[in-house]
Amino acid sequence: DLAYVRMQAPDLEVGEKFIHDFGLIISDRTPDAIYARGTDSPHHVYILHKGEPECLGIAFHMQSLEDLEKLHREAGASPVEKNDEPGGGHVVRLTDPHGFTVEAVFGMQELEPIDAGTAVPLNVDGQRNRVGRFVDVKRGASTVKRIGHIVLETKRVDGAYLWYWKHFGMLRTDQVVQPSGDPGMQFARLDKGLEYTDHHTVGFQFCLDGTERLQHVSFEVQNFDDVMIGHDHLLADKTYKHIWGIGRHRLGGQIYDYWKDPWGRIHEHWADSDLLNTEYEATVQQADGARDYWGPDQQPPIAYAIQSWNLTTLTNIGKIVLGAIRGKAGSGAKG
Repeated sequence: DLAYVRMQAPDLEVGEKFIHDFGLIISDRTPDAIYARGTDSPHHVYILHKGEPECLGIAFHMQSLEDLEKLHREAGASPVEKNDEPGGGHVVRLTDPHGFTVEAVFGMQELEPIDAGTAVPLNVDGQRNRVGRFVDVKRGASTVKRIGHIVLETKRVDGAYLWYWKHFGMLRTDQVVQPSGDPGMQFARLDKGLEYTDHHTVGFQFCLDGTERLQHVSFEVQNFDDVMIGHDHLLADKTYKHIWGIGRHRLGGQIYDYWKDPWGRIHEHWADSDLLNTEYEATVQQADGARDYWGPDQQPPIAYAIQSWNLTTLTNIGKIVLGAIRGKAGSGAKG
């Protein structure tokens, strides 16, 4: 499973406030780093180091020390080392095609799960599940359960996916293509056989501006109400920028809400993902076919899709527009 994301920011005090307001829980700290968890048992799912704003890397939980040794032997990873950070365990490190450090960890400390309560029973579909009681939803920050997925911006969608398939066995889920037919987005999930897992754990999105980076990191929260109260909580603090949502994705099914941290990195809350196993056959979708079920922007808004403007950005947008025009012209001619 995805283990954690390793971020960096120049002001840990400001970073800790965002961590708290986003619904993560501090589990440990060192003089130059903060470790935060969700309500599930892993010691941490988010690390924030002090330094210039950037994403330093991501990590996966592995099933055994043998998996770490195999990565060392067959994938050119670092030797297996005892992890002296909070949470402990053992780790090997690889470098992906974008230059990100990818850590494989085994034996991280498990903490006592935190009881976040149960969802309010819903009176839906003609059923009366909540009787004689009020909704009574708490106010405040969302309650993060776990890290759910990450999306990487890449110049080579297929090549990036194949690296993660080769080293971590990621399976293709759905691909979204640009009007030209080139890959625009590839969703990939864990291979757990017939056991069901999230629609995607890693996504690979074509970078319009030519810069390969972490596009966003995503966390599962308790339920739909928890998405909404977290939205209100972050909205009340005028220092945070809302990017996209609230809506329900068609590819993945999640009810989602996207925010930027104080340094512009996109963080997502979601609840209610589609779950798939190895019986699912990967699909290829046109951009219009990937339009969300509902929400204020049923396709990604500019602030989400484009992180910087330059000549490469304009050139790629021009190619997309030209491809769309040619596609419509071709459809008209066939008609």
